[in-house]
Amino acid sequence: MKKTLLLQTALVAAAGLFVADIANAQTKEVPLGLTVGGYYNQLLQWQDRSPNGGQSDHGIKQDSEIHFNFRGVLANGTVIGGRVELESATYGDQIDEAYMFIEHAEFGRTEIGSMDSPTTKMIYGAPNSLPNYSTTVQSEYSAVNNAPLMRFANNMDDANRINAYTASNRYFGSKAGKGLQLGVGYAPDNCQDLTTASGAASATAVTSGQQGCGTGFFTPNTVVGLEQQFNAGANYLESFGAFDVALYAGYNSVKVIGAGAATSPSSRETGYQGGALFTWNVGDGSSVQFGGAITNEDVTAVRERKGWTAGVRYLTNGAAPGSVGIGFEYADRNESNSSGATTRVGDLEYWHVGLTYQVAAGILGFAGVGVSDTTDHPTAASNIDQTFGVVGINLTF
Repeated sequence: MKKTLLLQTALVAAAGLFVADIANAQTKEVPLGLTVGGYYNQLLQWQDRSPNGGQSDHGIKQDSEIHFNFRGVLANGTVIGGRVELESATYGDQIDEAYMFIEHAEFGRTEIGSMDSPTTKMIYGAPNSLPNYSTTVQSEYSAVNNAPLMRFANNMDDANRINAYTASNRYFGSKAGKGLQLGVGYAPDNCQDLTTASGAASATAVTSGQQGCGTGFFTPNTVVGLEQQFNAGANYLESFGAFDVALYAGYNSVKVIGAGAATSPSSRETGYQGGALFTWNVGDGSSVQFGGAITNEDVTAVRERKGWTAGVRYLTNGAAPGSVGIGFEYADRNESNSSGATTRVGDLEYWHVGLTYQVAAGILGFAGVGVSDTTDHPTAASNIDQTFGVVGINLTF
């Protein structure tokens, strides 16, 4: 889930839905074949953090994956394929996502396997002005305390699920790859693979990472966990002269086992989101991106979380080599409790300034500084003021 890198223009890859596969589906039969891709990120980061909590004030982080993509086309234009994402460094889930799909230009796409939810794939919001730190798309290696990522907190990403999307259609006179697109998904259990037995014995075992599916049918956890997630998203992409528009709406409903404590009843918690990203193509390849998002949901242990983000970015020449980008993002998030103050993670105010430079195709350098301020956390030591800086490079292939 943390691996989607929206680094360039406003309408990049339709938020990971592989619009190109749908739009370019061939009527000519193509045998199943394999291609290899992926990414490699290297970061140098430092911080001034109070209270420090014993942390270092600087460090080196990296995040990388190898993607094995297989794809074939039937004589009637139906595309069948899939992806396996291998962590290229030792990690808790050595295989990140693994799924298959079937799609057709006229009917849409269905995916089954371990993957992200439709809302995670379809979200649009503030432009990604600082890779790996954006309020819309992040890496788990972000050094920000209580990071303000605009995704549902009760979201079973990288879980075994089934997703279905309408075709990237031509409603309202749009060309393929634009117009209205709908996505729905269902995940029965928050498990990903067979590495461990299902049914963790404690709340810590669940919240510290995903459960293994075990063999046969999954054994529901009786302490605390997530099950039976319904997730739906919608996008509308269009161009109006020099303006590109990307709109997003999302809904999430999930069953929370134990609702935060073994003695508490289970509950179904819900949330909704909205977002927009606009691009003004100024001319000569330069553009101005601006947008933001809102989120409102009940999260685990039945507390309400509200948040919003906004940002702006200027690009001198899109994704072309030599292009420079500079941008600003802001986030504000508040929580209120209905079941005890100890469940809160605190209110958050956050901003950063990011600079990018497109060295060559697939090679992006970046640098940025920002501030994260957590207040009203029930634990005083978790009310953290943090100023951070980062320099890094992203390689995509």
